[in-house]
Amino acid sequence: MAVKEASVTLPQRDGHRVQVMPDGDTPLHVTTMQTIHLADGGILLYEDAFLPPDLADRCFTQVRDECAWEQKPGVFGHMQPRLIATYGEPGLVYRYSGRDNVALPWTPTLLEIKQQIEAVQGEYNYCLLNRYRSGQDSMGMHADDEPEMGNVIGSLSLGATRTFRIRHNTTKETMKFQVGHGTLIIMAGTMQQFWKHEVPKTKEAVGERINLTFRLITRK
Repeated sequence: MAVKEASVTLPQRDGHRVQVMPDGDTPLHVTTMQTIHLADGGILLYEDAFLPPDLADRCFTQVRDECAWEQKPGVFGHMQPRLIATYGEPGLVYRYSGRDNVALPWTPTLLEIKQQIEAVQGEYNYCLLNRYRSGQDSMGMHADDEPEMGNVIGSLSLGATRTFRIRHNTTKETMKFQVGHGTLIIMAGTMQQFWKHEVPKTKEAVGERINLTFRLITRK
């Protein structure tokens, strides 16, 4: 079966303006999210430049320098091809690649980013950060469908542009998105049940990228 692959240019479906507000009356910024309705009830919201360049620059530097990065073994004992860090509310644990990832206390920068994403959609108490040091660092095809996790995931990219690819479990329909400095993707609906996603390796000379995935974890 031929794989249908769409390199985005995104369809203009259900685009809506979202004014992101802090506690006061001054908008942090105004963004237009594009909503894509996927097969079997999946929903993907996309904004190429959710964070303006100056704010994205500051967040990238602070997250890179302030977070506690480590490289962990994967399911079969091989080291994961990227660095990770985990933050959130006290006592939260996310089991990923066969290992428990205990949340460290939120940093001010992560709380600032979380507030802005929550103003668009979702409520989050945990963040898994992935740091791709070069084009050889990657994330394999997977779904974030653990039973303790909510169905809304906010994913913010900082740094070098990489490809974010999604694939339907049954039809193998595939879509590609370029995620750059300040790009926001929100995955919702039944996307995690019917679609998988990845950040593949690239032979291109690309710089460092940091991805922040905000989740709502149910306490056990």
